[in-house]
Amino acid sequence: MVSLSTISLKYEVMTPDEASNFLDNLVYQQTAEHLTRLEQSIIRGVLQCWTYKEIKENDPIARGYEIGYLGRYVAYHLWKKLTKVLRQAGIINQEERVVAANLWDCIMRALQQGMQPPKSTDPMLDKLMRMRYRITEHLVSTDYSDTYLAEDENLPDRPFCLVKRLKSQSARTSQMFDRESRVLYRLGKHDRIPELLARFEEDGYFYLVYEFVEGQPIAQELIEGKPWEEQRVIALLQDILEILVFVHKQDIIHRDLHPQNLIERTSDRKIVLIDFGAVKEINTSQNSGQTKSHGGTQQDYIPPEQAIGSPRLCSDIYAVGILGIQALTGMRPKQLRVDNKGNLMWRDRTKVSPQLADILDKMVLYAFGERYPSAVEALQAIQKLVS
Repeated sequence: MVSLSTISLKYEVMTPDEASNFLDNLVYQQTAEHLTRLEQSIIRGVLQCWTYKEIKENDPIARGYEIGYLGRYVAYHLWKKLTKVLRQAGIINQEERVVAANLWDCIMRALQQGMQPPKSTDPMLDKLMRMRYRITEHLVSTDYSDTYLAEDENLPDRPFCLVKRLKSQSARTSQMFDRESRVLYRLGKHDRIPELLARFEEDGYFYLVYEFVEGQPIAQELIEGKPWEEQRVIALLQDILEILVFVHKQDIIHRDLHPQNLIERTSDRKIVLIDFGAVKEINTSQNSGQTKSHGGTQQDYIPPEQAIGSPRLCSDIYAVGILGIQALTGMRPKQLRVDNKGNLMWRDRTKVSPQLADILDKMVLYAFGERYPSAVEALQAIQKLVS
């Protein structure tokens, strides 16, 4: 049992946030990979002597996850990872292992060996934007933007929101800023698309403020070797396509559909589609309806026409179909073979009704002209399975 006086002494050395960053640096030095945001949430909670229930209740990153998943899956693999890293760094011996109870002790031993805690270099943390949005945590960094968790101090209970800062200050960035905010404004207040709360420029940077959705990405449920039941897959496809029907009717291609961008909302288990940073409006004056820009979709979900810079509405349908096949087979898309026409061969990897298999095959055809042209037609096909 760790005494309160011992905890106080450790807090004088570094805060839980600093300790989490310290461990993240150690992991990166040994593996060239950073800890995930969820792993860092668990570290911060454990260092404050929170239970997994308290971590779920108090940390917004962990709030959308089940307690059992946090403790039995994420934390289990986290302690194994830290054990390996700390052994390689010579902080613990080969017979020792890292667990929640000795995490502070392992950090203190690393400090005693001369390892220095990282200094906070992000000037955004704790910054008040527009006299309203208090930045509390850096969540995601991409080539184009940084996304932060913030509190809205102007509203009761200080609800969370997301603040995205575009990195570049170029004319092209200004165009991206205008495009994304214009598209989100056009999408309006759809219940399953995060609302754009504000857009502004400050200190030469462009900022977008979004509604924060409590939930977990369906990536957490797509576990290799654990296929879903057919009815669950049908429900997922219907959920996603219902949102896409609205998006496609606005002549907008999402272009970034993958498991991390589909959030299962905690309140009602409905799917919410996030991250419209790669969207492209269709030039409706062109009969072809094609665009000329590359999308941001994760590699496994990119259809061939999008890979060469010409996405269409049916490019989103391809990504949805890949998700459905992944859920049914319990296999990553790149594990599947293709036939001599470039179409996926997957039916022999799972038990599936011919009706659903036919729909999925049409969704992911290599030849985009033979797919469902938009979410409207794909949803109609799926609804026939549940009527």
